[in-house]
Amino acid sequence: MQKAKQDILKNLENTYCRIRTSKINGVGVFAIKDIPKGINPFNKAKAQGWQKFKISELRFLDKEVFKMVEAFFTIQKDNTIYIPKGGLNEMNISYIMNDSFKPNVKMAKDEVNFITLRKINKGEELTVSYETYLEK
Repeated sequence: MQKAKQDILKNLENTYCRIRTSKINGVGVFAIKDIPKGINPFNKAKAQGWQKFKISELRFLDKEVFKMVEAFFTIQKDNTIYIPKGGLNEMNISYIMNDSFKPNVKMAKDEVNFITLRKINKGEELTVSYETYLEK
């Protein structure tokens, strides 16, 4: 079997989540099988670079696009926001996680990946504390 096919099959085997309707807010990320503690449930999601913007730099955007930017990315205390270099069109499933005061996922030290804080059961929603997204 070709290496490319093997890589895709391995990635599919390591798929843990799907998007569906959430009781917390709109849609969320849910476990399609048990997820062990201490792993990245979004392994192989494309790592992106981030660009810092002042909110004032984004005012020219279409109103609906600006609303999406506000919804998906955290506005910092200094009225700036980090947006992935691929913009909204390259978001991965981790962007859909809902906020929780008792999260089961945390942002890794590299501030790109996520790590499960405990075993997450099949059908359970994955959540993260949005507070961890704020600049220190």
